[in-house]
Amino acid sequence: MTGETVNPKAYPLADAQLTITIMDLVQQAANYKQLKKGANEATKTLNRGISEFVVMAADTEPLEILLHLPLLAEDKCSYFHY
Repeated sequence: MTGETVNPKAYPLADAQLTITIMDLVQQAANYKQLKKGANEATKTLNRGISEFVVMAADTEPLEILLHLPLLAEDKCSYFHY
């Protein structure tokens, strides 16, 4: 996301090395057919308690679509840490 204007609500952002690691994890999940895409799917898996890892994109428009996910994860998952 270099050179783009980032919504100030999208904080904290991953650094370059963490971004690469996250992309590797997402690729592995896609290869094993374990990847769910979209805010609705993320909400469903969080509510069901089966989410292990949720990636949110800072360039989502409107970003408000995703802003409930950290709160939901905090409520539903006892292992959620910042």
